Amino acid sequence: MPETQLPQRCEVCGCAKLCTENLSLFRELPMAVQERLTAQAVSTHHVRGSRLFQQGDPIDEIRIIRRGQVKLCRFDTDGREYILDVLSAGNSIWEGIFRPGAEFVYDGVCLTDVELCEVRRPVFLAEIAGKPEVASYLIGLLSIRLAEAQEKALLLTIRDPRVRMAGFLLDRDRRWPGPEINLKLEEIAASIGLREETVSRVLRGFEKSGIIERMGKGKIRLRDRDMLREISEGGRA
Repeated sequence: MPETQLPQRCEVCGCAKLCTENLSLFRELPMAVQERLTAQAVSTHHVRGSRLFQQGDPIDEIRIIRRGQVKLCRFDTDGREYILDVLSAGNSIWEGIFRPGAEFVYDGVCLTDVELCEVRRPVFLAEIAGKPEVASYLIGLLSIRLAEAQEKALLLTIRDPRVRMAGFLLDRDRRWPGPEINLKLEEIAASIGLREETVSRVLRGFEKSGIIERMGKGKIRLRDRDMLREISEGGRA
């Protein structure tokens, strides 16, 4: 029996392992396919405040975030910003990649300096063609993304700011790498449709109750997740 080949070092960015290895979009692909994808990827660097793309741009590649943070946002007719999500290292931007002619419906803005690995749409589609098991997995993955979007839409309909904040913090804690959530007041406010003053007041209350710890520079550490869940679920009953 031939030896199992160990995952190769990423040749594009020099990482100790493939950028695709722990990403949900690529996880079910054979390692040989992941190696071919990363070998054809392009490494790019973007400075803080720059736009990766804007609403109306074609979706023609998968963007893997290796370092930094990217916010996905939209603006209303009055210029008010709504943050749809904040993505950090280990996430990827790929929704719409399967629809020919698809365009972004939001902007992607770098909150910090950002490093990406970018895989072109034709390259990815060619590698998954003729693999029904991968297609089935991707359908399931898209269903999960849809459920997450519906959950966030439901969160924004809740009037009680404490309940809305509790649900938001639990969601960010689940998806954020590391022990702290790293978001500024204005970013939280734009994410859940609250005023900055309201966000600050709710966070102060949570901190006073021992539910969270505010560590400065936008860092928040959750201390009592059970209480946050109680607040979140109690407000939806």
